Amino acid sequence: MDATTAGSFAGAGIIALVVLYFVIIVGSLAMTVVAVVDIARRPEWQWKISGQEKVLWLLLVILVNLFAIPSLIYWFKIRPKLVTVEQAAAAGAYGAGQVSYAGWAPGPPMPNPYPVAPAGWQPDPSGQHQFRWWDGTRWTEQTWSQAPAGAGPVL
Repeated sequence: MDATTAGSFAGAGIIALVVLYFVIIVGSLAMTVVAVVDIARRPEWQWKISGQEKVLWLLLVILVNLFAIPSLIYWFKIRPKLVTVEQAAAAGAYGAGQVSYAGWAPGPPMPNPYPVAPAGWQPDPSGQHQFRWWDGTRWTEQTWSQAPAGAGPVL
């Protein structure tokens, strides 16, 4: 092997290292941006239910981004927990909630805008009988009619 061949191998090696360096830098920057956007868009309740701190992960990903290691840890360890919480919440695993600008958010159920009568005998809405049993949520088949005082039996 002569000096020219050794020099061309060394030159190719340096070029390969420079390309690899730029690929790593650009890749880690892209991973950081993707992780920051994903962290920022997730609502606070997902972080609390999964036992994580949103601000901590934002700071780790932004400030300590050596080769995107915090971004990769977030993406493969923390994000799956957040996704699981999001899916469980959508399935109702955490009780009542409502849709907010950030998606589903746990909270007290929305109050019923219509007053609900307590369970008991109520005037029959169909008009076929004098009373019908209301169980608190729906009308049942039990009915009751009372004859007026002094009148004969109801037929």
